[in-house]
Amino acid sequence: MASPQEIQERFLERLERRAKFLITIERSGMGIFLPSEERQRARLLESLARAVARPSELPHISAETLKTATARLNEILEAMQKHLPHDVQYRNRIRRDW
Repeated sequence: MASPQEIQERFLERLERRAKFLITIERSGMGIFLPSEERQRARLLESLARAVARPSELPHISAETLKTATARLNEILEAMQKHLPHDVQYRNRIRRDW
């Protein structure tokens, strides 16, 4: 059985591989819609991070590691928002300078 540290490292490596795919989507000029409400957005990002983990790993992943994963996903998905049409950005009250 792997140590909790090894499990967390494997999880973060897997997350980084997924991140590379998301970055490719962003560089292609496409974006993934994020909800405008911060709480809903946080829940969505946490559930996405948990989906990257294997079910057997979830009990061994610390809250800090999950928070790191969520922050990484948020960073990538926020960068994608500039590719969405302006009406979508306005309708969802996303008013940021990209």
